[in-house]
Parts: sequence; C-alpha cells; structure tokens
Amino acid sequence: MGKWNRRDFLSGVTAAVMPSLAIAQSRSANEKVGIAVCGSGRGASLARFFSGLDDSQVVAICDVDENRGRPLCEQIRLISGKQPDYVMDFRYLLERSDVDAVVVATPDHWHSPITIHSCMAGKDVYVEKPLSHNVAEGRLAVQIARKYKRVVQHGTNLRASPHYQEAWKLLQKGIIGKVLMAKAINNQKRPKLKDRADEPVPAGVNYDLWLGPARKQAFNQNRFHGSWHWMQEYGTGDIGNDGVHQIDLGRWALGLKSPKAVSCSGAKLGWQGGAQEFPDAMVVTWEYDDFLYVFEQRDFTPYRMTGHRLDNDNIFYGDEGFMMIDRDGYRVFYRDQKGPSSQRKWVDQGRHYQNFIDCVKSRKHEDLIADIEEGHYSSLLCHLGNIAYFTGRRLEFDPRSETFPSDTQANELLHRQYREGFELPVS
Repeated sequence: MGKWNRRDFLSGVTAAVMPSLAIAQSRSANEKVGIAVCGSGRGASLARFFSGLDDSQVVAICDVDENRGRPLCEQIRLISGKQPDYVMDFRYLLERSDVDAVVVATPDHWHSPITIHSCMAGKDVYVEKPLSHNVAEGRLAVQIARKYKRVVQHGTNLRASPHYQEAWKLLQKGIIGKVLMAKAINNQKRPKLKDRADEPVPAGVNYDLWLGPARKQAFNQNRFHGSWHWMQEYGTGDIGNDGVHQIDLGRWALGLKSPKAVSCSGAKLGWQGGAQEFPDAMVVTWEYDDFLYVFEQRDFTPYRMTGHRLDNDNIFYGDEGFMMIDRDGYRVFYRDQKGPSSQRKWVDQGRHYQNFIDCVKSRKHEDLIADIEEGHYSSLLCHLGNIAYFTGRRLEFDPRSETFPSDTQANELLHRQYREGFELPVS
C-alpha cells in the first residue's frame, strides 16, 4: 500500500464493510476469532493473552518497528504453534478477511484513529487505555462504533476483578453512608528523561507512519518507544497512562460521567530540568452537583503512603465512614472500628480478554466489561485534567456538548490538528 490517500482509503473501507459484517455475524461458537495486534510494547502481553485463549488466534502482528514486530511473531508461534504474519502498516489488516478484530496497543495518538478505521472496515476492536488522545476523537470513536455496530472493549482491565463489583454494591447499600468525595491515587516513581539530540531514524522503522496524525518532527528517542507518554503530541501524561485505571474505577463505582467543572494544580517536582512535557505531580478536581472527585499523582515518589497496601488505589469518603480499595481488595473504616474487608492478590488471569472474545461472538456490546463509551468517559476525565493544568484555571464544562462554554483557549485543546493525509473521517 502506498501513500495514505484519504479518499481512496475511505472508499476502500466502505466497500469492505458488508462482507466483514457478514463474517462476524455468521461466526459459529466453535470458530476462532482472528486477532491482529497493533503495537509490540503492551501489545506483546495482549498478543500472548489472546494466543492462549481457546477461541482466538493471533493471525498478524503490526508494528512500525520491525525490530520489535518480527520477534513477537516468533514468540507467538511458540505459544500457539502458528506464526502470525508481520505487518508494518495497519491498513493492510483492514483488507484481510481472516482479521475479525484489531487490538490497538500503539502510542496514544493512534488509539482512536485505528479504532475508527477498524470499525469502519467491519472489525471489532480491543483498544488500550486511554481510548483517545483528545476528547473530540474519543466521542467520534464512540459514534463510529455504534454506527457500524462494532464490539469495542476498552483496556481498563482492572474492571475484570470481581471484588470491585462486590465493593460497589456495598457502597450502593450505604455501608459508609452518603459518598461525598472520592480520590483516585497514582503514586509511583518515574525516572526523569534527559534531553537528547535528534538523530537518524533507526533501520527497520517506518517513522512517518509512527508519527501518523502528529506533526512532522525529526526522530528523537525521547519521542519514541515508551518515552512518548510524556510528550503532548503523542501521549497523555501519567494521568492517561496509568492514572486512568484508578480514575475509571472511581467513576465506575459511582456511575459518574462528565463533570460540570474541572481544576488542576500541577508541577514538575522530581522532573525539574527533564525533557517531559507533562507534570509529575498533579491534583485534579472534577466537580459534580453534590460530589467532588479528586485525582492525586506523585511520580517522584519512591515509597508507599501510610495505610495503603499498594502504590495506586481509590478512597471513597462517606458521611459515616470511608473505603480504601486497590487491585488486591478493599477495607472499610469507621471512626472507632474497622468494617468489612476483602483481600486477595490480584493477577491478570485473562477474564477481560475472554470477555471481549465472548462479545465478539455474541455481538452483544452491552455485555462488555468496559464498553467503548465507558472508556470515553474515563479518558475524558484525564483530558480535562490535562487541559486544566495547561490553561492554569478552573474550567466550567458542558457535559451535553462536551465543550467549555466560555473558554475558547480550552476548547482548542479538546481536539487536534491532524497531519495532512491522516485526517479523521466524519461520523
């Protein structure tokens, strides 16, 4: 496939939709779901999970860096007995009849574009968190998934641990009274990026395709594997990288969607003088009608906090007590005594991925553990936090239009300029 021609590409996708839909709807319960994995970082773990399931098969690995993509193909062969094809350009996957679903584990700036084009091509999607690089493209991804009747699972896989649902039921029954405030905590040590000079593109890397919708820049290791998380063109900071898990859990527990206002204080404390463009310390507050939701991030922290079992968790504050919960369990506390608790070491056993395969077969997106719209709202909170940080002020937000009614500068940060040739389609 040559240079991305938007008109030709979209017309080709449209032509491919009907046969792909027919394949998805006619799949028997005994058929394996053909999976194509985009990205070989987090995608390596996902490829191994889907290769280990009885009813899915990884048929292709896609990565713009063949130095990572080709070795992963060999790893999957050792697991499944069949070596997937190596593909450098994800658009080839959309043309293949053996690809039923696309797993998106690329840098953040590619999450929504690949999801959108895959849905339009009749493919189901498992997309890593965050769903989007900005609010507007996340909403477009939801609209496209619904229009083309696609099953799209969001990669907030902590939802698959049963103790969360158990804890949410206790909250709903009033175990700590009325919940008035909640806190999501992202507390861990992240290294500082040193400034690095631009350099030639490494052999085996399609750097133009890696950039995709982002503006053209020279190659730099600080904007490549892993380090892209901390650059605004490609990543969403640690609030979108890791904090999104805890943000998603607190939102899920209380049925929260969009807030009416957001504010943020942030700074580079451990990252002073570093190349990162995002803060390593943040306190974000999302305001709802009678409730405050707070996110705390400390990426300079080499220690855990007193009373917390893990680095990242959630705390729910009620007018009668409070609940602390992390991936290993929950604990309830009252003024003079401890309440119920549950503790069990969390292990990612694949329930989230099996759930996706089950829903691909049943065509019931409503049975997904983390449907795309759930992913959109959790990602949206992350984006709003970043926008409040970069504008430096409290922002009122309209949940219906998903815009800031009285702040033109903030509204500009709800979307991005897509590089020519990589524009998104309209819904």
